[in-house]
Amino acid sequence: MAKKKRLNKAEKQKRENMKWVYMFVVLVITLTVYFAAFVEADKTQASIDFNKKTLTKLNEDLTLKKNSIERMKRADVISKKAKEIGLVPSNPETIIININD
Repeated sequence: MAKKKRLNKAEKQKRENMKWVYMFVVLVITLTVYFAAFVEADKTQASIDFNKKTLTKLNEDLTLKKNSIERMKRADVISKKAKEIGLVPSNPETIIININD
């Protein structure tokens, strides 16, 4: 069996330094990944909030347009607009249906 080589002080210090460098690199990589994930989550949340606000605004605009269209369908509004552009109003006709028994 081979004898285990004894490490001198310089080699022990070198190994200890390598352990600390390795731990430091792992810590930096871990923090970088954590902050990158945090920033992406923040961007995603901001995008979701913006999209919700936009959706709310578009729904309000759509409701206003629907109300405007419904108002334009009323007979009194139609006749008023027709008079403004010079159309002659039609006279209603009465239809009588005789039913013989």
